[in-house]
Amino acid sequence: MNEYRFTAEVARHAGAAEDLWREAAISLQERVYGDVRVKADWEPLISEDDVVRIDVSVIDDGHLAPRDVASFVELFFHDAFLLFNIARPASFSAAITVSGGEYRANDLAFDASPFAAGLSTAVPLAEVVAWYRGGTEQIAATPMQKVLFHLLHIGCDAPDEWTLRARLDACLKALGIGELDVASAAVIHPMHDEALDERLDDGDVESIDRAMVRVLTAVQDAVRA
Repeated sequence: MNEYRFTAEVARHAGAAEDLWREAAISLQERVYGDVRVKADWEPLISEDDVVRIDVSVIDDGHLAPRDVASFVELFFHDAFLLFNIARPASFSAAITVSGGEYRANDLAFDASPFAAGLSTAVPLAEVVAWYRGGTEQIAATPMQKVLFHLLHIGCDAPDEWTLRARLDACLKALGIGELDVASAAVIHPMHDEALDERLDDGDVESIDRAMVRVLTAVQDAVRA
C-alpha cells in the first residue's frame, strides 16, 4: 500500500456557513475510486480565513502509477465542488493550488456564482455524498451524469451567457423537464455594457436563473428520493 501526501492551498471566493465545513469534515473526509482512496482534512475551512491550507492524501494498493496520483487529487476537488454546490448552491468557489513533492497537480479554479439563483434550496451534504459516489468515468453514460458534468463545466469554465444557456438547455432536456431557446438567443459582447447598447436587458439572465433553479431543484429531488 502506498500513500502520497499533498497540501492544497485553497483561496475561497464564497463564504459558506461554518456548519457546512464541520459536516464536510465528517461526510467528505474520504472518497473511494476503485482501489484508490483520497482523504482530506476540511477543518481549516471552519476558520474565517480567505486562504487556508488543507492536507490531502492519496492511498492505493500499490498498483497506481505515480504519474497518475495527481489526477485523483484533481478528481476529488471536482467532486467536492459539485457536492458542496448541490447541497448548498453557491457555497463554494475557490482557486486551489496543490503541491506534493514531485507529484504536480494542475491549478484549479471553481466559480459557484452561476449557482446563486438556487440559494433558497438546500439538502444535507451527507445525503448528497451518499447519493453521488462518483467515479473515474470521463464520458457521461447516463442522463444524470450528463447533468452533473454540465454543472461542472459551468463551474469550471466561466461560460458566457450563450454557453451557459446551452449547457442548461442540455440539462433540462436530460432531466426531461423542459428546454431553453438557444437558437434565437442573442450573442452578446463580453463587456455586456448597457451604457453602450440600450437593447440589453435582464430578460435573458432571468430565464437562465430560472433554468438553473429548475435543474438544481431536480438534482436535489433525486438526492432526496
